[in-house]
Amino acid sequence: MERTWKPTTAGVMTIITGAMGIAGGVLLFLLSGIMGALGGIDLSQWMEKWTGDWWGPGAANIPGMMEQFISGAAMWIMIAGIVVLVFGVIALSGGVSSIKRKRWGLSLAGSILSLFIMPILGILAIIFVSLGKGEFE
Repeated sequence: MERTWKPTTAGVMTIITGAMGIAGGVLLFLLSGIMGALGGIDLSQWMEKWTGDWWGPGAANIPGMMEQFISGAAMWIMIAGIVVLVFGVIALSGGVSSIKRKRWGLSLAGSILSLFIMPILGILAIIFVSLGKGEFE
């Protein structure tokens, strides 16, 4: 069994995308916390101060709708952050497995999940892991 560059290159690409996925997931999670904190701000006082009666009587519902929108968006951003974080961790462990040439399935799964984080590196990693299948234990 000859050792080629393909699994090592795929592993490096997958580790890079995994690290970026972990960083992106953490940032999305922090962003959702900031948005959640913003959802607790009373917007009705701000609306009164800056708009007065210009918006008319129907504008009384706008602050409540904005608070609901912000809290809903914060929840979806938190879910996206968790998903990206999990994909990043699996991609990182798949990249390490690819460099060690152990567990071809984990290496392939990591490269497939890296496709959702950085598509170009993910496609190349999938190709290189697939071509180097014979080098895994």
